[in-house]
Formats: sequence, C-alpha cells, structure tokens
Amino acid sequence: MKLPPEEIARRERAADRAAAESVIVRLPKGGVLLGYQARTDALLMTGVSLLVIEKSRRIGLTWGLASHAVLRAAASMAAGGQNVWYMGYDKDMTLEFIEVCAMWARAFNCAVVDQGEIVLDDGPNEGIKAFSIRFASGFRITALPSVPRALRGKQGIVIIDEAAFHKNVDEVLKSAMALLIWGGQVIVVSTHDGIGNPFNKLIGEVQSGTRRGKVMTITFAQAMADGLYERVALVAKAKGVPIEPKEEWEANIRASYGDDAAEELDCIPKVGSGSLISIEDIIRAEHAEAGDGQFYMGGLYGLGRDVARRRDGQIQWGAELVGDVAWVRDVYDEVGQTFAHQDAWFNARFADRRVLRACIDQTGMGEKVVEDLQALHGTYRVEGVLLTGPNRLDLALGLATAFQVGRIRIPAGDPKLRADLMAIKRVGSEESGSVRIVNDGTIHADRFWAAALMWRALGVEAQMIRYQSVPKTSWDAAHGGGDDTPRGMAERARSQAQGRFQKGAW
Repeated sequence: MKLPPEEIARRERAADRAAAESVIVRLPKGGVLLGYQARTDALLMTGVSLLVIEKSRRIGLTWGLASHAVLRAAASMAAGGQNVWYMGYDKDMTLEFIEVCAMWARAFNCAVVDQGEIVLDDGPNEGIKAFSIRFASGFRITALPSVPRALRGKQGIVIIDEAAFHKNVDEVLKSAMALLIWGGQVIVVSTHDGIGNPFNKLIGEVQSGTRRGKVMTITFAQAMADGLYERVALVAKAKGVPIEPKEEWEANIRASYGDDAAEELDCIPKVGSGSLISIEDIIRAEHAEAGDGQFYMGGLYGLGRDVARRRDGQIQWGAELVGDVAWVRDVYDEVGQTFAHQDAWFNARFADRRVLRACIDQTGMGEKVVEDLQALHGTYRVEGVLLTGPNRLDLALGLATAFQVGRIRIPAGDPKLRADLMAIKRVGSEESGSVRIVNDGTIHADRFWAAALMWRALGVEAQMIRYQSVPKTSWDAAHGGGDDTPRGMAERARSQAQGRFQKGAW
C-alpha cells in the first residue's frame, strides 16, 4: 500500500531524529552543540530581551534552539525556568519542533509529565490547537500555529521560527513584543525573503538602535567552519547513508540553490531583479580597511552628503583617491542628529583631510545646508546637487560604473549598506532613451546617494598644489615681520589667520 506524503515525511523525520539522538548520546561532554548553536545558547543565557538571528538555510539552528527550550522549561523557577512558546509558519514545523524537544528531553534525562496535542482555552486563544510538552518543573514548551492572537496574554520565552515566511509576520512580531513588558524573551530567527520583508526591516531597526536588542548572523560558511559537515556526516553514518567528501558536498549544496545562494546561504536579502549594482560587484568592492579613518594617507579626498533631519538616515561618506581607486575612509551614519552635529563632522573633514570637493544633496532642506557650507568653504569646493531626473541617473550610473570596473572600496559585511546599494533599480533601456532610476520597495537608499555624491566629488579635475617653504627673513621682509607697531602685528595676525604664510605656503 502506498503511504500518503505526510506519513512518508513523518517517518523520514523520525529516522533523522533517531539517528541524531544516537550520535548525540555518544558525543563527549561539551561537544553536543556545534559552535554557532552554543554561542546562541550562551547569548540567550545573558538575558538579552530580543535576539534576532539571520541564518543560512538548513544548518540545524532550530535543533539548537530546541535544546535551549528544554533546558529552560525543565528548570525550576529559582533556576530561571520559564514557559517556552514556539511559533512556526505551518503545522509540520510546530510538530517537528515538539518532537525534537522530546528527543532532547530524553538525551538530557529531563522529567516529562505529558506530551501531545492540546486545545488552548484562555480568552482570545480559545479553540486554538497546539502541541505541548509539560515538565516536572511545571513549565511547558508549547508549539503554536502562526496565528498572531495565539501569543496574546502569554508570558515566558517566545521563539518565532522562519519569521520572514509567516503570513502575518508584522502582527506576529507585534504580539510577541508585548511579552517583553513583563520580562519575557523574544527570539526571532529566519533565513531572508527579500529586502522589503518585515524580518529584514526588524534587523535594520535593531542595528540602527531604534529598537533595543541584538542581531546575530550565521552564514553557511560560518556553520561549515563550526563543524556542520562533520556533524551531518556522523548522522548520515548512523543512518547508513553515504555522503560526499566535504568540498564536493559544500559545492553541491551551493549549486542546488543557484541564483538564490546569496540569500539562502549567505544571509544577503534579495532586492529583486534589475538592481543597478550587483551583489557580486558589491562584495568584490568590500575591504576590511575601508571605512577606517586611521588608514588615510594624505591623498586627495571627496565628500558626499545625503541631507536628512528626522526619520531618514543622515549619511556622509568621505573617500581618498589611491591611484585611481576611491577608498572610503570616513562614514557618518546617524538618524535624528541636529544640523549643527552633522555640519561639525563635515567641517572637521575639511580641517583634517585634503578635500578636493564635497557634493551635497541640495533637494528640499538641503538648500540652506549647501548655502551655509558654501559660505564657509567656497562655492568651488562645495557643490549642491539637485537629486532630480537627469542628475539622479548620472549619479547612479556613475556609481554603478565605479563598482563594475573595481574603482571603489567600501566597508565590508554591512547588511544595511548592501541593501541600500542594491535598492536602486534601472527601468527601461538606454537604447530607447527611457532609462529611469527608481527605489525598490520602501528602502530610501540614503547610503547609495551619499556614495554616488562622493564619487562625483572625486570626479572633478584635480588642481595641482605645490608647497613652497618661505625663510623667516623673507616672510618678515615681505610682511613686516620686524614691525612691532599695531599695524605690523595686525598684518601678521591677518595673514596667519588666513593660513597663507606661516612656515610656508600651499
């Protein structure tokens, strides 16, 4: 008799758990969890209220979270025990989580009172079916369906698994955050599903400081370095299934994801088709020394500034020309700062860098910013750029070309920066003359435009500047150095203030 698909899947999961359990019980003490699973557990034990984890697909992190859930729910209240609420996006996920928790309970020899399907009967959750394990401690692990109201009125630890794929993820997150009021803990974990997904926005909020919490990233490469292949090989051996050599296995995994590998394995959310700057060009331009001002070598320098005041990012980028490559040296990345604070950072670069030119977004509120800074530094060195039609196209295509030909180096591994750079899309074709530049989704792309303005600032033809030393006697003769009258001293003070003749001249 042919078994139904769900029964086949259930039996396959059972075989996987049995093989994994047989391996776990034979592992040495302290070697049960892989490195990234152990780091997640350790971070959670510090009491972080909100932990957001962006991860590679199928690295076994849910198994690690299940072990944490068992240890917390099996502990007494005095030892930090709490109820654990797990929410996957479908029924199979919730059932599998409970089954894995039961496996860990056996491995840890925890006392389980009962296990099975229950029906919630508390107020707004009445009638919702869930899977549950109750421990002798009195606490439960309950796996809930992806229904936002299922979390209402709950207290304890919440795990939202594959959050990016929940139907009502915004409402689920809103319900989960309410648990933090009474000292709960929320763990939001997922692979990515696009740059505009609420999960990716949550990461941005935490990283920018607008929402309190921590972000953890676990890529496929990190999991491999922590022993993922070796653990998979042990489980495969326990099942009697052959497995390819490590390099071949990893290559096959990556090949199976094709164009989705960056999102599914490397934690880089997709922007969608038509991104003006490709992720490959961005990664090639990333360098560990970019964005660190201590590496400035005294070369010609360009500034780009995207003007904002309240909600949007206030971004300023400064780069040094090294040969024909623009190396980002300094980055100002703020939200909600005053114009005085922004201008102070800008002016400091004119004091400590050889600024060739600065290009500033003059659109809207940028008008006064440009006027003030031109009055201070001159109209040649400070240029206002209106971010409208043709200018936007020229700026965007110029920056894209810089990435394509490898003439720019940017800070490495910043998901917000990558998202901004990939948020600008090309619509139409150059042949038809109808090329337009548009933002993808709700990403404002502040960093893109700051970088594009910076690149334009470095595009100006350099003016040759030579330093000529001036002997003290020559300076005195030309500028009344020996004249101690009020007129002579005033002339010297005025010349020195202008920076023209101190020990020499540029």
